[in-house]
Order: sequence, then C-alpha cells, then structure tokens
Amino acid sequence: MDDKQKQMIEVLQQGLQDEMNSAYNYIALAGKYGNGAIKTDFLNYASDELNHASKLVRMLQQFDAEVEEIPVTADEMDDLYLYLIEYMAREESAVFYYEALEKLVQEPGMQRMCKEMQGEEQVHLHKMKELYQRVKEQNCYA
Repeated sequence: MDDKQKQMIEVLQQGLQDEMNSAYNYIALAGKYGNGAIKTDFLNYASDELNHASKLVRMLQQFDAEVEEIPVTADEMDDLYLYLIEYMAREESAVFYYEALEKLVQEPGMQRMCKEMQGEEQVHLHKMKELYQRVKEQNCYA
C-alpha cells in the first residue's frame, strides 16, 4: 500500500468517525429536546448520518482497509440553541469534506457517492437552519 492510499484510508476513517458521532449525537438530541416534530427531525438526521457512515465503510472496503475501532462520544448539549449553532458549523465542514474527498478519490463510483453525500450535507445544513429558527421560536432549548 502506497502513501497516497494510506492517506486516503485515514481521511475515510476520520469521516466515518465524524458521521457516527453525528448520528449518536442526533439520537441523544432526539431523546432530550423538543416536541414530536423536532424529535423526528433529529432522528431523520441520525438516519442520514448512519447512511453516510455505511457508504464510507464500503469505500474503505474497496481499499481493502480494516475498519478501526470508532470512538463514539456524546457532546455536551445543555443549551440546544448554542449546540445547533455549533452543529451548523459541523454541517458546513461536512460539505467541504465530501467536496475534498470527491477530488481525492479516483474511482468514478466513489466520486458520485461523494457528490451525493455532499448534496445531502448541504440539505442538512439548510434544514438545520430551519430547525434552529423553529427551536428559537418555540423556546424549547433550555
């Protein structure tokens, strides 16, 4: 395995960890905050993030890489309003991650998958902004 492949595997592993942690935190948010609609939104985000994680595992398998242990941790979420601000920044970062990953991978199928996930993260960001406004209006963040 050459250095470029090793680097690609590290990038994929980091993305996998980020997606799994995002899913875990969205599930925790659904359990802690909001009405039925907000809880459903968080659970839908978690499902999307798990789908992204699954795609990244498949990409790692195409490199014949062993998927390492993935540490999953819950973030501090005492103030939902502030947490959503932070998570919007993470979604912006995810958009950039998949844009960069698309340029790094050589295989057209992987590139399509990255482009698709980038689009999904852009939708997440847009929906997160809407959710942020709903949470603010409903005052259900404390």
